[in-house]
Amino acid sequence: MGKLFGRLLRILAWLAPVYQFRSSVYRKCGVKIGKNVYIGFLVMMDGEFPEYIEIGDEASIGPGVSIMAHSSASPFHQRFKIYHEGPKKVTIKRGVWLAAGSIILPGVTIGEGAIVAAGSVVSRDVPPYTMVAGNPARAIKKLKKPGETENS
Repeated sequence: MGKLFGRLLRILAWLAPVYQFRSSVYRKCGVKIGKNVYIGFLVMMDGEFPEYIEIGDEASIGPGVSIMAHSSASPFHQRFKIYHEGPKKVTIKRGVWLAAGSIILPGVTIGEGAIVAAGSVVSRDVPPYTMVAGNPARAIKKLKKPGETENS
């Protein structure tokens, strides 16, 4: 897919009024998206390397979330070879909830059933069934797994 067409699709997905349509457009851009995924309004997924993003079934991505698979440097840094880091896979497992305004950085895996609090910046992997918050995001609570009782 051409760069211009891909950009137009991402803008369409970013502004689409129906979340099911947003998911299907992001799939066309190359993002791997599972079933029953909610993608909120104004979600920004990496435009250069969408194929490095994978979202599991039943995940929920709140409005204004950013998911980045690469970190480009400024032209100055590139020209003098001061900083360069290639794209890294971002994996969001089944049942994850990314609350509004959270930012997911390259190379991160968010475990099944985890919750990322609003406005958090995730720079490291998040274990399954863990709630993280802050900048940088840190574990603040262990969540109960489905079928687990209080005494388990």
